[in-house]
Amino acid sequence: MCPMPESPHSPAVTLVDVDELVLEQLLSLAHRDASPGEVAPPLGGPGWNPERTAWFRNYHREAAAGLDGQAGEKSWAVFSAGGAAGSVRLKRVASAEVPTAETGIWLGRSYRSRGIGSAALKLVLEHARRAGVSRVTARTLAGNLAARQLLASAGCRLTPGDDGTVLAVVDL
Repeated sequence: MCPMPESPHSPAVTLVDVDELVLEQLLSLAHRDASPGEVAPPLGGPGWNPERTAWFRNYHREAAAGLDGQAGEKSWAVFSAGGAAGSVRLKRVASAEVPTAETGIWLGRSYRSRGIGSAALKLVLEHARRAGVSRVTARTLAGNLAARQLLASAGCRLTPGDDGTVLAVVDL
């Protein structure tokens, strides 16, 4: 666990390793409080279907091995107010010229715009630093203003792409 101290303007946020109990809490949150497209790839048709649910479980189980595991990826549950609020991840980028990892985050709708994403991103950047990562990247849709603001507030340089996305880069 990696806690973020509470300040008058930010909630207490903790990154929790994903075990089977935490995985089921994340899945329950995703089913009730997130769009499937925000959390999983388009598999098996619309909505939360068996294929997406299986992908979600498999993804978090594989990422449990961590940045030095076979997948080179680590995911954590984002906890706030005593429960799962979403998930954040880091994945090593093998082809990068400097030690780089990509990050991504999703929060349940009821946890958004409360400072939880900012606190979780700060914690994951600390994890990246401790793991020897020199640069962290993220990609979001150009129209996702909240994600762009979150990334910019963490010190990321934002570069629009030709495909309707924005690349965010922060050097640690």
